[in-house]
Amino acid sequence: MNKVLEEISKIGIVPVIALDHVEDAAPLAKALCDGGLPCAEVTFRTAAAEESIRIMAEQFPEMLVGAGTVLTTEQVDRAVNAGAKFIVSPGLNPKVVKYCVEKGIPVAIGTDGPASNNCLDMFKEMFLVTGLQKVVHNDPEAVPAADVLKMATVNGAYAMGLDNCDILAEGKYADLIMIDLMQPNMQPIQNIEKNVVYSASKLNVKMTMINGRAVYQNGKFKIGESVEDIYENANRIAERILDGKE
Repeated sequence: MNKVLEEISKIGIVPVIALDHVEDAAPLAKALCDGGLPCAEVTFRTAAAEESIRIMAEQFPEMLVGAGTVLTTEQVDRAVNAGAKFIVSPGLNPKVVKYCVEKGIPVAIGTDGPASNNCLDMFKEMFLVTGLQKVVHNDPEAVPAADVLKMATVNGAYAMGLDNCDILAEGKYADLIMIDLMQPNMQPIQNIEKNVVYSASKLNVKMTMINGRAVYQNGKFKIGESVEDIYENANRIAERILDGKE
């Protein structure tokens, strides 16, 4: 496992902070370390971000400090030079992704939260990563399908602190999906990694298993309660929020 992802996996939670004043960096870092949470993502939304990262990294070497809202390769260099050990880039920025890969900075793919992106579709995110890389860099192998698949699975698990379900192996959780290959969009099967990244969709998922228990199979959810009731409650809560009652 990459050392940085291993540290994130052990910590489990990454506080996201925006600092307007450099003098707040050291006290905040001390408070986090004293509280048993030696990790922070300092967003590049303020002018104080770069120097704050440098102060936290230098004065608290035991702390895992990263940079968030990184939009350009120039910001990647500034963040890394200041001491950032990981980078968070909103959305999919082809130049930033390719640059991080070239610099040996681990990349994990994620989806936005329900508040800003209701799709939450990892298949679409994988396709966007590889597709946009090709367009921007005019290189069909800018980021190979196998690398993208690893970003979405192994690296994604590590980034969320789930080092016990990153791969299928003895002693690890049986967290997996089964994909129906006998569909037009998955044929012909010449390279399974490229098929999954370029062609697969959530509609190809036949089964989802969590820790050895099938929670979805052949279009049916097996979660111990009615899916219709869950949808109804979700809509009721959404209406209450919109009405200002939550």
